[in-house]
Amino acid sequence: MRRSRGLALLLVIVIGGLTIAGLAVHGPVGGVLLLIVAAVLVTLSVGAWGRIRPQGRPVRILIAAVILGLAIAKLANRL
Repeated sequence: MRRSRGLALLLVIVIGGLTIAGLAVHGPVGGVLLLIVAAVLVTLSVGAWGRIRPQGRPVRILIAAVILGLAIAKLANRL
């Protein structure tokens, strides 16, 4: 496995773990974890925007928006 592929796999595992933890933990801590996930997803998407197929762009925006909405709801103690 090439190094960049290994780093990409590690990043997916870390982001997946943070997402699951953010969804499992109630209150502001879960919200902060989900905010971190949303920030990383947006950063990665912005960096790769020119290489993303136009059909995949709305999906990335939707996923980041849903995670951000969940984070805000957790920070507001609604979830």
